[in-house]
Amino acid sequence: MKKKIIYTIIITILILGSSTLTKYEEINNLSIISNIEITYKSNKYKIIFQEIVPIQNDSKIKYEYKYTSITSSSINKCFKKMKDHSPNTIYLKKVQNIIINYNNYKRILKSLIKNNYKINKNSNIVITKLSTKDIFKINNNYKYIESILKDKNITLKEIKKKKKIKIPLLIITNHELLFKKYIYL
Repeated sequence: MKKKIIYTIIITILILGSSTLTKYEEINNLSIISNIEITYKSNKYKIIFQEIVPIQNDSKIKYEYKYTSITSSSINKCFKKMKDHSPNTIYLKKVQNIIINYNNYKRILKSLIKNNYKINKNSNIVITKLSTKDIFKINNNYKYIESILKDKNITLKEIKKKKKIKIPLLIITNHELLFKKYIYL
């Protein structure tokens, strides 16, 4: 009798435990976004997503990048459009950098901070007048910007906590991406 009760309890725990497992997502069904560029012009937000596309070669995996551009009247709508139009699940937990256009950086930052996206909270925030395509013509490795910033970076998590913020401004000189100065908000 005691064995039946113990087996019943174990089976019940296993059934309840297996129903709370997280949803498994096949890697082929994911769009892994490594960098996001946000600009604001003519009352429209434009977001460019850099997606990592792994390609299997003879003996190793090579990474290529695909760029997708979405334009809308709000950042929320841009992210929603991206999720609606992509055949794959958009995965934002690996975003390395959020590249913000210099011209309207205050407006973009306020909108980005105000809304809660499922973007990696440890993503670097960078301000530049350059586009992602300009930056990645120099080096398209998704960790390239992080290597330039070294200890100068500020993350999305830090921006949400701090009142006075200093964000790095990047420029290109002699076909090289460089840190120029901090911009204070």
